[in-house]
Amino acid sequence: MVYSTGDGGLQARTEGDADRLDAVFAALSHRSRRDLVVYLAARTDSPRMSQVAADRGVSPQLLNKHTAALEKAGLVRRVGDGRERRLVLDTVALIEAQQWIVRAREYWTARLDALDSYISTLEDDPDA
Repeated sequence: MVYSTGDGGLQARTEGDADRLDAVFAALSHRSRRDLVVYLAARTDSPRMSQVAADRGVSPQLLNKHTAALEKAGLVRRVGDGRERRLVLDTVALIEAQQWIVRAREYWTARLDALDSYISTLEDDPDA
């Protein structure tokens, strides 16, 4: 996912890139889904859905709902294991979101530095 800084700020190169980033931030906007991502990131294995539901204290139906949103965003995958499904964290989407945040921070830091410089010139020369 590539972003460019231009007159419009940070913009995705393609509509698909923008849609993927929107899906990631939408999925992560819910506390339960963020908690699920943290839970999966802390594990060294790929837990069964039933184990995740029990560990998190949620119903299988609610876990399925949150998992579907995370899957749509590309943050997790369900993989088959006989009758039971396992959850796997996919960090690619998280890395792409992090890269966007870093670029946004760089962009706004540069813009605020430019504003600070401009204000300094006004303070140095009140007639400007």
